[in-house]
Amino acid sequence: MSLILAKIFGLYFLAIGIAFMVAPERLRKISQLAKNDENFLFLGGLLALLIGAVVVSIHNIWVLGWPVIITILGWWSLIKGFALLSYPGFINLFSFVQNRSDLFYRSISLIYLVLGLFLVYKGTLSPYNP
Repeated sequence: MSLILAKIFGLYFLAIGIAFMVAPERLRKISQLAKNDENFLFLGGLLALLIGAVVVSIHNIWVLGWPVIITILGWWSLIKGFALLSYPGFINLFSFVQNRSDLFYRSISLIYLVLGLFLVYKGTLSPYNP
């Protein structure tokens, strides 16, 4: 299961990283839209809660190896989804992301790219070695 989830999360982070590297202004617009749209927050909370619940229920593996990254992502998604649904003001904790320079957004996208590349590598090319 770790290999499959590594591929899925890896491709997701690669796609998001590339998109935000190419067009960082989109992240700025999306974060401003999300802050002001209750429906967007509710839908985002539902999706995050669902993804987190699925990942945590099938991959709650706490080991000293790379599969723990997937477990942490699952728990983060579960907590984020619960927080967005129960406390819509949760998004305001991340208001520091708005109105930043393109360099800031490109730095974030670089982190996404590195994480995505790592997970895709672990899920496809490397021998399974937790």
